[in-house]
Amino acid sequence: MMETPEDNKSTFSGGCIVEPAALVFTAALGYSAGKSDALRPRNRILNSQRPLLPMSGRLRIALLCAGIALSAALLWSSAWWARQNALEEISNREANTLNLIVENLRGELGKYLFQPRLLAANPVLKTILKGRAPAAELANLNRELERINDASGALDTYLMDSQGLTVAASNWSSPRTFIGQQFAYRPYFKAAMQGQLGRYFALGSTSHQRGYYFAYPVREQDTILGVIVVKMQLDTLESSWISPEHQIAVIDYDNVIFLSSNPDWRFHTLGPIAPRVKQRLDRSRKYDQRPLPALALLQRSAPESWGRLLTIGAGDKDTTSSGNTEYLVKEVKMADAGWRVLLLASTDAVTGRVAVAVIISASALLSISLIAVVVIQRRHRFSERIRLQELARQQLEDRVQERTEELRQTQDGLIQASKLAALGQMSAGLSHELNQPLTAIRAYAENARVFLERQQLATVSQNLDGISELTARMARIIKILRTYARNEPVDIRPVSVAHCIDETLSLLDQRLRQEAIEVRYVRPPEDCCVNGGDVRLQQVLVNLVSNALDAMRGVPEKRLDISVQREEVSVVISIADSGPGIPREQLGRVFDPFFSTKEVGQGMGLGLSITYGIVKQFGGHIAAGNRNTGGAEFKLVLTAAPLQE
Repeated sequence: MMETPEDNKSTFSGGCIVEPAALVFTAALGYSAGKSDALRPRNRILNSQRPLLPMSGRLRIALLCAGIALSAALLWSSAWWARQNALEEISNREANTLNLIVENLRGELGKYLFQPRLLAANPVLKTILKGRAPAAELANLNRELERINDASGALDTYLMDSQGLTVAASNWSSPRTFIGQQFAYRPYFKAAMQGQLGRYFALGSTSHQRGYYFAYPVREQDTILGVIVVKMQLDTLESSWISPEHQIAVIDYDNVIFLSSNPDWRFHTLGPIAPRVKQRLDRSRKYDQRPLPALALLQRSAPESWGRLLTIGAGDKDTTSSGNTEYLVKEVKMADAGWRVLLLASTDAVTGRVAVAVIISASALLSISLIAVVVIQRRHRFSERIRLQELARQQLEDRVQERTEELRQTQDGLIQASKLAALGQMSAGLSHELNQPLTAIRAYAENARVFLERQQLATVSQNLDGISELTARMARIIKILRTYARNEPVDIRPVSVAHCIDETLSLLDQRLRQEAIEVRYVRPPEDCCVNGGDVRLQQVLVNLVSNALDAMRGVPEKRLDISVQREEVSVVISIADSGPGIPREQLGRVFDPFFSTKEVGQGMGLGLSITYGIVKQFGGHIAAGNRNTGGAEFKLVLTAAPLQE
């Protein structure tokens, strides 16, 4: 009895055992892992025409390791790109914040820059410095300085003679008055006595308050009689800098942090301070002889386009990772004041961005691997079938070689028909069936990135769940294609209208909820089908709904109306919005290529043109108009089709 492919069915099933990991990385070699015992050499013809060669165990392991290494490299690249992108975004955002802070500092300094020069022109100051003013006039000057100080918002205003002795002050009535105090050691006094505008930041030796000093000489012709000083307060600026996203530090030319939104950093240094510098600071009593310890700078990175990274410990000598914080550092120099203003943005959000990128990349790799496994398995099965058919043909030829030419031709025709059937099954593509889930996965991934930037982790989790569900859906589609390899037309076929609308609303669900759009969807009593294509009809619906959402920006009442009506030979789908509508003079041009009513940069004007072309391919038509109640309305008329499973 002739042995046919059906007789070898059980043996063939055993030959389909495949190692998925090896198959992913050996498809290009034409290798089929696993071999059926029943397919070992059975005759010389089959052995001489074997299309696939066995692979050694070492080569299989080597290819598997290479695939794992490639996957790891791709995941690392995704993580690196996500980190760089996140750092670039943080840098751009915080650079604007830093510029605002610097301009605010310059504005505060500018308010008091010319005040001592104006006060120095008062002739009363010269009279008092010469020692010719009576006590009453000195008391009047103290009260006048107090009034000016209160009006300008300065911390203190006082007058010193040429020896640095304070003779008049706005705080004359305070227990800690400057009158009688000697400040000749201050650098701002020395600069003013040399005829310059003295500028200096220091911790008050009497008031113990941080302040910035402006000092100007009081002259009589070419002689400097004394110095008038205005001290402004900077402590109030720190409260406006507090933010959970960054820290602000203002550093002098000695690397001392004297202003900061972080109280623990004040009067610390960025690195060890030289003994001679510490002695100079102690002599000027700039920081009231404080110890000025260094911050625990644990790690620095090389400067990049977005800045540089700096890791700071929780304490002065903390080296434990639990208390360390990594910052992205942005810096602006204030040369006129001798300061450096640093913004240190926390990089905690970067970790989450990297994790999402790795998850998405891993999901994509897994999906590609599964698709590759399925394709290779199908190829392996087709190859086995062809080989079995070849074996059957050879056996048949051996047994009927004495028969007539007519029987031989009939046999050849049957074999050729069998080959064409196998080749037809091999050509069943997966791209069309998988395109829609892949499009949805991309949309969910992009939404997850946006929600992650907004720290809406719950919504990110929902999007990732959606990706997981879609990959499961892809697996179900692949299973159906593997089980029922059918040769169906892919151009025009019956499509469920309700399914396409549901998929469209699902894709745009996040935007609908975010923009508070009220959706009124009038479903038909029974689902209906139209002649078209799943993906292309969904593309048409997505374009129309997206245009409707764009049109409702800025309107108080946002409502999207969708209705489906079944007529005798057609189905009418209506999509309307509550926006301002389409100007009457533009109704005839809405489907023209590159025509758009949106602002420049918000669209290329191709969406409705593409929609028009797809509908024409379906054999339907589309029309645009305005409703009497307001808003635009698009009616899509497609040919009805019998209801399909």
